[in-house]
Amino acid sequence: MYDLALGVGGLVHLEIGEPDFSTPQHIVAAAKKAMDEGYTRYTPNAGYGELRESVSRKVLKDNEIEADPESEIIITSGAMQAISSATLVTINPGDEVIIPDPAYESFVRQTRFASGIPVPVQVKEEDEFRLKPEKVEQAITKRTKMIIINSPANPTGSVMSKNDLEGIAELAIRHNLLVLSDEIYEKMLYDGARHYSIASFPGMKERTITVFAFSKTYAMTGWRVGYAVAPRRIVGEMTKIQEFYVTCATSICQRAAIVALEGPQDFVTGMVAEFKRRRDFMYDEIGRMRGFSCVKPKGAFYLFPNVSRTELRKDDPAKDLLEKCKVVTAPGRAFGGYGGDYVRISLASSMDNLRTASKRMMEGLGSAEV
Repeated sequence: MYDLALGVGGLVHLEIGEPDFSTPQHIVAAAKKAMDEGYTRYTPNAGYGELRESVSRKVLKDNEIEADPESEIIITSGAMQAISSATLVTINPGDEVIIPDPAYESFVRQTRFASGIPVPVQVKEEDEFRLKPEKVEQAITKRTKMIIINSPANPTGSVMSKNDLEGIAELAIRHNLLVLSDEIYEKMLYDGARHYSIASFPGMKERTITVFAFSKTYAMTGWRVGYAVAPRRIVGEMTKIQEFYVTCATSICQRAAIVALEGPQDFVTGMVAEFKRRRDFMYDEIGRMRGFSCVKPKGAFYLFPNVSRTELRKDDPAKDLLEKCKVVTAPGRAFGGYGGDYVRISLASSMDNLRTASKRMMEGLGSAEV
């Protein structure tokens, strides 16, 4: 979609999955200070000890996970590298990995990169796109090695319930499976939804790799700092991989990340409030569009409307939306085989852009009120 949009004027871009906010100034100032103070050299492969200690305090307070900063935490070049390293050190050729579908497309690609076999499990509208334990159980075989979960989820905005997570934890323990839990949208919750980290459940810490990042929470996508919390044996192997990948996450950005965690959090609260305002507006607007239906997301910053009953092309509704309405979205099929009837709308755009997009979509596709 990005390539199709190149050189086309007057488009509204709602396909990008990164906050449209600037990194808070106190974090930027910390990076400048780090450079002035000479933090411009290699760090330990697993990251600065001070940052790992800060992460340890954070995950204990926010996620109820006790993690040894010396052996159970690794600082990575973003969540993407954490996911890649985690799969490379745990998945052997032919191992099966259960993945929600639709879901963030990298889960499938990283599994294949590690020579594993992705096993999609459909998440459905009627379940608010939550990964259901009973569906996971049906997909487990003797070759299953790992279950990947993502809550709040990209692209659907779904938030897994405590009961769902308890069910998946029970399956993981009973079948001796690993769980990779992508929690980078943990702070982006609405309507009283609560985030639970599956690693905090009894018997799960020793089999869970939990991935976090600064990218979404602090609008630091370009800084490339993330972290993983996992058992000692897994972090040790991830640290070896890290040495050959990137040596270490950028020293300057790590120093800024310490300030992000330890400093004021009002920026996060304000950003989430603005995303909720945009979600409420766009959800209501989609409800007025002919043929559209949408589950109201409780997390992240996306809407994932079903467009199968619209007049958009069945084989490529996102491309059709671009051509008819000059609105760029992400095609649902990019997120898995069960995503073809959907498009992903990112709320990481101004209210003015969302209003323009809504007007164009209603003019191009018609209103349900007509």
